[in-house]
Amino acid sequence: MQLQGVSLLSAAPRDIDAPGYLSDLVGVTLTWDRQTCAPTHAVLKASHPGFGQPELPFYESIAGRLSCPVVPAFYGGGVDAATGRTWLLMEDLSSSHQRPSAAPLPPTFARSAGIVEALAQFHAAGWNEAWPDLGPTLWARLRTSEWLDAACARLFSQAGDALNEGTRDAYARFLNGFPALVERADRLQGKTLIHGDAHVWNWMLPVDGGTGTPKLIDWDGWHVGVGVWDLAYMMAVQWDRDVRQRFEAPLLDRYHAALCSCGVTGYPREQLHDDYRLAVLLHMRTPIARYARNMSAYVWWPQLTRVQQAVEDLRCFDLLG
Repeated sequence: MQLQGVSLLSAAPRDIDAPGYLSDLVGVTLTWDRQTCAPTHAVLKASHPGFGQPELPFYESIAGRLSCPVVPAFYGGGVDAATGRTWLLMEDLSSSHQRPSAAPLPPTFARSAGIVEALAQFHAAGWNEAWPDLGPTLWARLRTSEWLDAACARLFSQAGDALNEGTRDAYARFLNGFPALVERADRLQGKTLIHGDAHVWNWMLPVDGGTGTPKLIDWDGWHVGVGVWDLAYMMAVQWDRDVRQRFEAPLLDRYHAALCSCGVTGYPREQLHDDYRLAVLLHMRTPIARYARNMSAYVWWPQLTRVQQAVEDLRCFDLLG
């Protein structure tokens, strides 16, 4: 391995407290042939077979163009031919950063504010840039939803009378208006790169009392979309009603102020609110998608309730006219 004109002598594994959900992570101590500013500690991430493939091209082709400190530093990567597993050698955050909270406990408001401000920094870095030939966009993914009606029917049948009539009626309205909602979303301003799975537990924050930038990890769901999609996924899909109701509006304020401080113009706070409501409504698709992928009911069942409550609180169905 060559990096900054020096040669790597050894790479010794070491344990780190970084459990992976769909990947294995191990710390690596790097020894070079002479004194250098090259990293001496890194993390090796190896995805489970069938997962993580989009993360490598993000780091190889996109992260450098963004030059955004929210994205962890990347040193190298590839695909193991024998197993098909994607591997990445990247910045070691184990001593400088920490998870914002233990899932599913939401972070404090102060930590959540730091997260949305860093998310705004990432979104601003790609705001209204041309990102051609990057694979599926948010709107292409939404339009490829021919499975949605059938999956809803299966879920509702499985849930039986544990699912109230209000939820069934809400999904009937959502499914009927879904095509028009997708077209409306395609006309939103501020197209940018989005993470796609930006829940708060995919963030690493500087350790208490430390300095530094929050880091967003696990980039295998990235695509072109709109920033409110990440925000709605973070709050409306993942948080219980009480926390979301108290944190949501002030966090949107903090996100918008951070966008503006990063140089984004022509996007008023009122527009952000309306766009966020549309994103929340479209996220009614998300728990159904999780169900259709045979994910655990521990994932999609609470999300079904949370996103419907957010739709009610924000009067999102008013967007259907």
